[in-house]
Amino acid sequence: MPSSAEADRRAKPQAAEPKVPAAEAPRCESCGTGRLALDNVRTALWSGERLVVVEDVPALVCTHCGEQFYEDETAMRLDMLRGGGFPTGSAAREMVVPVFKFSTPRNSEG
Repeated sequence: MPSSAEADRRAKPQAAEPKVPAAEAPRCESCGTGRLALDNVRTALWSGERLVVVEDVPALVCTHCGEQFYEDETAMRLDMLRGGGFPTGSAAREMVVPVFKFSTPRNSEG
């Protein structure tokens, strides 16, 4: 019978490990401080008047600033999804999001 720790390890998805040791991982081009680590992210894209969310997208994510970089193949697959128009019937699920209007605060003095 597996130990409790082993069962926990199997039950929880493991974070993606960088392909190279952290000290040798590429430095972030955006902030120049952090290192890039492979992770799965969520991204939002506009398709006409519709906002769609794509989950589980592989990306290199900066450990310092959080900037996300896609490898060429990933970017190409996202473009292909966009080109397909994101048919509603193919969606894994739907989300409801609040929409706000940006307006200039009014001057209370007059």
